[in-house]
Amino acid sequence: RLPRALRTAWAGGLAGALSAAGLPRVLGPVTRRLIGRASTVGSHPPHPWERAGYRTSRVVKACALENATYPYQAAELAALRADHPMPGAPVTVLAAYDGSETAGQLRWLERQRALAAALGGRFAVAAPAGHLVMADVPESVVRAVLDLSGTGRDAAVPSV
Repeated sequence: RLPRALRTAWAGGLAGALSAAGLPRVLGPVTRRLIGRASTVGSHPPHPWERAGYRTSRVVKACALENATYPYQAAELAALRADHPMPGAPVTVLAAYDGSETAGQLRWLERQRALAAALGGRFAVAAPAGHLVMADVPESVVRAVLDLSGTGRDAAVPSV
Protein backbone atom coordinates (compact mmCIF):
# COMPACT_ATOMS: atom_id res chain seq x y z
CA ARG A 1 0.00 0.00 0.00
CA LEU A 2 1.26 3.46 -0.86
CA PRO A 3 2.10 5.82 2.02
CA ARG A 4 -0.83 8.01 3.02
CA ALA A 5 0.95 11.27 2.13
CA LEU A 6 1.64 10.00 -1.38
CA ARG A 7 -1.95 8.81 -1.89
CA THR A 8 -3.29 12.12 -0.58
CA ALA A 9 -1.00 14.16 -2.84
CA TRP A 10 -1.90 12.00 -5.84
CA ALA A 11 -5.64 12.34 -5.14
CA GLY A 12 -5.36 16.11 -4.73
CA GLY A 13 -3.41 16.37 -7.98
CA LEU A 14 -5.92 14.22 -9.85
CA ALA A 15 -8.82 16.31 -8.54
CA GLY A 16 -7.00 19.48 -9.55
CA ALA A 17 -6.35 18.19 -13.07
CA LEU A 18 -9.96 17.04 -13.53
CA SER A 19 -11.22 20.39 -12.27
CA ALA A 20 -8.85 22.36 -14.51
CA ALA A 21 -10.17 20.41 -17.49
CA GLY A 22 -13.75 21.38 -16.54
CA LEU A 23 -14.88 17.79 -16.04
CA PRO A 24 -16.82 18.32 -12.79
CA ARG A 25 -19.06 20.85 -14.50
CA VAL A 26 -19.78 18.52 -17.41
CA LEU A 27 -19.74 15.07 -15.80
CA GLY A 28 -20.38 15.66 -12.09
CA PRO A 29 -24.19 15.40 -12.03
CA VAL A 30 -24.24 12.48 -14.49
CA THR A 31 -21.60 10.60 -12.51
CA ARG A 32 -23.54 11.19 -9.29
CA ARG A 33 -26.73 9.80 -10.83
CA LEU A 34 -24.93 6.72 -12.19
CA ILE A 35 -23.30 6.00 -8.82
CA GLY A 36 -26.64 6.57 -7.09
CA ARG A 37 -28.36 4.08 -9.39
CA ALA A 38 -25.63 1.51 -8.80
CA SER A 39 -25.85 2.05 -5.02
CA THR A 40 -29.60 1.59 -4.59
CA VAL A 41 -32.13 -1.11 -5.38
CA GLY A 42 -34.98 1.30 -6.09
CA SER A 43 -35.53 4.17 -8.46
CA HIS A 44 -35.03 7.57 -6.89
CA PRO A 45 -35.50 10.88 -8.70
CA PRO A 46 -32.51 13.23 -8.61
CA HIS A 47 -32.58 15.92 -5.96
CA PRO A 48 -32.60 19.54 -7.15
CA TRP A 49 -29.27 20.26 -5.42
CA GLU A 50 -27.43 17.50 -7.29
CA ARG A 51 -26.91 19.50 -10.46
CA ALA A 52 -25.37 22.46 -8.67
CA GLY A 53 -23.52 20.57 -5.95
CA TYR A 54 -21.83 17.91 -8.01
CA ARG A 55 -20.58 20.38 -10.63
CA THR A 56 -17.99 21.87 -8.27
CA SER A 57 -14.30 21.14 -7.92
CA ARG A 58 -14.82 20.91 -4.13
CA VAL A 59 -16.90 17.75 -4.53
CA VAL A 60 -14.34 16.16 -6.86
CA LYS A 61 -11.54 16.93 -4.41
CA ALA A 62 -13.54 15.63 -1.42
CA CYS A 63 -14.42 12.38 -3.23
CA ALA A 64 -10.84 11.82 -4.39
CA LEU A 65 -9.39 12.45 -0.92
CA GLU A 66 -12.01 10.31 0.82
CA ASN A 67 -11.32 7.35 -1.44
CA ALA A 68 -7.55 7.83 -1.24
CA THR A 69 -7.53 7.78 2.57
CA TYR A 70 -10.27 5.22 3.21
CA PRO A 71 -7.89 2.23 3.55
CA TYR A 72 -6.15 3.94 6.46
CA GLN A 73 -9.25 4.83 8.45
CA ALA A 74 -9.96 1.40 9.99
CA ALA A 75 -6.36 1.00 11.16
CA GLU A 76 -6.33 4.51 12.63
CA LEU A 77 -9.60 3.89 14.45
CA ALA A 78 -8.33 0.58 15.87
CA ALA A 79 -5.17 2.32 17.11
CA LEU A 80 -7.24 5.13 18.62
CA ARG A 81 -9.49 2.65 20.46
CA ALA A 82 -6.47 1.07 22.17
CA ASP A 83 -5.91 4.29 24.16
CA HIS A 84 -9.43 5.72 24.01
CA PRO A 85 -12.12 3.04 24.33
CA MET A 86 -15.45 3.64 22.69
CA PRO A 87 -17.78 5.47 25.07
CA GLY A 88 -20.70 3.60 26.55
CA ALA A 89 -23.22 4.45 23.87
CA PRO A 90 -25.80 2.20 22.24
CA VAL A 91 -24.70 0.80 18.89
CA THR A 92 -26.66 -0.66 16.01
CA VAL A 93 -25.01 -1.94 12.86
CA LEU A 94 -27.63 -1.56 10.13
CA ALA A 95 -26.59 -3.74 7.20
CA ALA A 96 -27.90 -3.14 3.70
CA TYR A 97 -29.11 -6.32 2.01
CA ASP A 98 -30.41 -6.44 -1.53
CA GLY A 99 -32.33 -9.67 -0.93
CA SER A 100 -30.10 -11.88 -3.05
CA GLU A 101 -28.49 -14.94 -1.55
CA THR A 102 -25.20 -14.62 -3.37
CA ALA A 103 -22.06 -15.66 -1.56
CA GLY A 104 -20.86 -12.04 -1.56
CA GLN A 105 -24.07 -10.71 -0.01
CA LEU A 106 -24.14 -13.43 2.65
CA ARG A 107 -20.47 -12.77 3.46
CA TRP A 108 -21.27 -9.07 3.77
CA LEU A 109 -24.06 -9.78 6.26
CA GLU A 110 -21.79 -12.02 8.34
CA ARG A 111 -19.08 -9.34 8.41
CA GLN A 112 -21.61 -6.77 9.58
CA ARG A 113 -22.93 -9.18 12.22
CA ALA A 114 -19.33 -9.68 13.45
CA LEU A 115 -18.82 -5.91 13.56
CA ALA A 116 -21.93 -5.50 15.71
CA ALA A 117 -20.67 -8.22 18.06
CA ALA A 118 -17.21 -6.62 18.27
CA LEU A 119 -18.83 -3.30 19.18
CA GLY A 120 -21.15 -4.93 21.70
CA GLY A 121 -24.12 -3.68 19.71
CA ARG A 122 -27.23 -4.81 17.91
CA PHE A 123 -27.31 -6.13 14.37
CA ALA A 124 -30.21 -5.24 12.07
CA VAL A 125 -30.83 -5.79 8.37
CA ALA A 126 -32.30 -3.18 6.03
CA ALA A 127 -33.84 -4.85 3.00
CA PRO A 128 -34.18 -4.50 0.16
CA ALA A 129 -31.39 -1.96 0.15
CA GLY A 130 -28.18 -1.07 -1.58
CA HIS A 131 -25.36 1.06 -0.23
CA LEU A 132 -27.64 4.09 0.13
CA VAL A 133 -29.88 2.53 2.79
CA MET A 134 -31.43 5.87 3.69
CA ALA A 135 -32.73 6.23 0.12
CA ASP A 136 -33.98 2.65 -0.30
CA VAL A 137 -35.56 1.98 3.10
CA PRO A 138 -35.60 5.15 5.21
CA GLU A 139 -38.02 3.50 7.63
CA SER A 140 -35.30 0.97 8.53
CA VAL A 141 -32.97 3.80 9.50
CA VAL A 142 -35.69 5.44 11.59
CA ARG A 143 -36.52 2.14 13.30
CA ALA A 144 -32.85 1.46 14.09
CA VAL A 145 -32.48 4.88 15.71
CA LEU A 146 -35.72 4.64 17.68
CA ASP A 147 -34.87 1.12 18.84
CA LEU A 148 -31.67 2.40 20.46
CA SER A 149 -33.80 3.65 23.34
CA GLY A 150 -35.01 0.09 23.94
CA THR A 151 -38.63 1.20 23.82
CA GLY A 152 -39.18 1.53 20.09
CA ARG A 153 -40.25 5.13 20.70
CA ASP A 154 -38.42 8.41 20.80
CA ALA A 155 -36.29 8.64 23.92
CA ALA A 156 -37.61 11.08 26.50
CA VAL A 157 -36.03 14.50 26.23
CA PRO A 158 -35.12 15.91 29.65
CA SER A 159 -36.77 19.21 30.45
CA VAL A 160 -34.48 22.18 30.80
